[in-house]
Amino acid sequence: MPIDDKCNPLCPLFKCTRNALFVTTKSYRGKTFRVAMCRLTGGECIGGECQYASCRLNALLPDGKCAKALEKKVKPVSDEELFKEIQAIEDVDDRWLR
Repeated sequence: MPIDDKCNPLCPLFKCTRNALFVTTKSYRGKTFRVAMCRLTGGECIGGECQYASCRLNALLPDGKCAKALEKKVKPVSDEELFKEIQAIEDVDDRWLR
């Protein structure tokens, strides 16, 4: 799952094109959690910001965001609401023309 909108290297769809990604566990205050590491840098994986990052669904955007996460956040707009917005914009344009 993405973290906010950013691509998460622990996502099962995330792929490193250089095969440098490996997942390890770390413990912090008695709790263990998974961490994505990079063999090229020797540090933690930076996810979608890396030039070698890829997605199996092609959902990785150029700014490092996940298109699938953004798709879920967009709420559908009804036709009536859209029509009201268009009318409001046209009314403002008509006022400027007078």
